[in-house]
Amino acid sequence: MTNLDEFLTAIGHPLRRQILETIYANPDITYSKILSRVNISSGKLNFHIQKLEPFLIQVDGQYRISNEGLKLYRTWQMLESRLNGKESPRTEIMGFFVFRRLIAFFIDIILILALLFIAADLSSLALAPAWWLYELPLPVFVTRIVEMMVLYPPDLTVVLIRAFILAILWMYFTIMEGYRGQTLGKMLTRVQIVDVSGARMVPHAAAIRALTKVLILPFDILIGLIKSRKAGFLRFFGHYTRTWVVRT
Repeated sequence: MTNLDEFLTAIGHPLRRQILETIYANPDITYSKILSRVNISSGKLNFHIQKLEPFLIQVDGQYRISNEGLKLYRTWQMLESRLNGKESPRTEIMGFFVFRRLIAFFIDIILILALLFIAADLSSLALAPAWWLYELPLPVFVTRIVEMMVLYPPDLTVVLIRAFILAILWMYFTIMEGYRGQTLGKMLTRVQIVDVSGARMVPHAAAIRALTKVLILPFDILIGLIKSRKAGFLRFFGHYTRTWVVRT
């Protein structure tokens, strides 16, 4: 654990703050890229990186922020906001972005379900009165989605179809978030999932997040609000996998 002197030393110089912010925004950045972005001599960069050592992780010539560095970054941002007379950007620092995440989730769910049901029957693109919505004309596939996922009684066929759809959704979230950090919905809403250190999320963490998102998302959020909110996590399994959502 770092002490107060190391903390104050790290944020006490504008170049060190710039270096820290550059690494935070670009996890696994190389030394040469830091040098070009900060635009200082290599000697100065070496000096300031040495001062930041307690807050950085270097692997194979690539830099990212450690857990201690993440605490430093949060605190510095909070102090800067208070000194400038602004409200502390808690939700931005902690990675909540509830509205953006909700919109992204619904975009992804609607997109995948629509593709599955349209692929099963292209004629479902045609409009027809939706009996469950005051006869409002809607594409047939929308009615079929509502019937299959909500209205049909759970006999064996319905259960198997629902399980297949959930498996597809799990694979979609795992692959997209595991290798890109973003689903299509998150790309549109400009948010991304990363490790708390700022690095890319590892595949097994993506699989766990995706599985709990598809199966028990309301309970995941409820437990997270009770047990994980103070640590900066909306979802309990975000806390468990040490991953959260940041803006891009």
